Amino acid sequence: MKKIACVGMTAIDVITTPVTGLPPLNTVYHVDKIRMFVGGCAANAALDLAKLGLPARLSCRLGDDIFGQFVMGELTKHGVNTQSVTLDPQVDSAVTIVCLDPVEKERRCLTTSESNDNFDTEDISDEILAESDIIFMAGMCQLKKFDGKHCGEFVKKAHDLGKFVAMDVMWDFEGVWMPKVADALPYLDLFMPSYDEVVQIIGETEPEKMVEKLHALGPKNVVVKLGKQGAIVKEGDDGPYYVPIFPCDPEDIVDVIGAGDSSCAGTLAGLATGMNLHDAVAFGQAVASYCIRAQGTYNGIRPMEEILDAMKKVK
Repeated sequence: MKKIACVGMTAIDVITTPVTGLPPLNTVYHVDKIRMFVGGCAANAALDLAKLGLPARLSCRLGDDIFGQFVMGELTKHGVNTQSVTLDPQVDSAVTIVCLDPVEKERRCLTTSESNDNFDTEDISDEILAESDIIFMAGMCQLKKFDGKHCGEFVKKAHDLGKFVAMDVMWDFEGVWMPKVADALPYLDLFMPSYDEVVQIIGETEPEKMVEKLHALGPKNVVVKLGKQGAIVKEGDDGPYYVPIFPCDPEDIVDVIGAGDSSCAGTLAGLATGMNLHDAVAFGQAVASYCIRAQGTYNGIRPMEEILDAMKKVK
C-alpha cells in the first residue's frame, strides 16, 4: 500500500444549523446546534484517509492557539501523522463559520485565513517527501505565500523525485486563478478540481471540453468533480468518460460539506491500493456519499472494506 501525504490548507469549521439567513442588526437568531470540526482540504483528506484505514500524513500551518490545538487533537485521535504540521504562535488559525441551510443542505460561510496565508515551502518537511509515495496538494488558490511560483517549484521537485503528485484547488477569493496553479500543472499526475473552479480557471463550461483543455495544460490525468452528476475523467490521451455518483437516499443527507475533499481522498486511496483510475474515481464517489451522511467533513467516513462491500451490493 502506498503512503499518502496531504499538503496545504487546514482550518477549523464552526458549523451552525439550521440557518436560513443572517439576523438583522441588533437581533439574535436561535439555532439548534453549533459544533466545531477540523476543516480545510488537506486536513479533510488526511482525516478521510485515516478513517478509511490508510496511513496519512499532513503538512500545514496552524496558529499555536486553542483552534490549532483542537486540530492537533483530532488528527492525533484519528492517527494522522503530524510531524510536518507547523504550530506558529505569530498567526491565528484559519476559522470558517459555516451556516448550514436546513432545506438546501448547502452552506453560507464566513472565513479567516491567516495561518493558511502564511503557509509556505518551509512548512513541508524533507521527511514527508522521503516517506510518501503520493503527494496531494490540497487547497491551492487559498495559500497566498505558496501559490504560484513556490507551489510550482515544490511540485516539480516532488515529480522529479518520482512521486505521484495530485492537486485540488479551493475557491480563489482574489479571483486570480490560473497564475496560481499554472507553474504546477505540467508536473501533475492527477488534477482534481470541481466544475465551478474549472469555469473560473479556463472559462469553459462544457465538461468534456473542460477535461480536454486542462489535460492540454500538462496534467497526465484530469478528474473534474460534477457534484450530483458524479465526475468526468480524462485518462492520459484517451477520450473522456463519466463516473456516476454512488447512490445515497436523500433522507440520509445531512450536509455536503467536505464531499469534494472526500471524493479526492477516496480516489487517492483507490490508487494507493492498486485500483485503476476508473475504479479509484468510482470509489471516491462512494466515499463522498458516506461523507454527506453526517455533519462535519469526516465523521461519516467508514472503513474502506465496508464501503467496498456496499459498492458490490449496488452492482
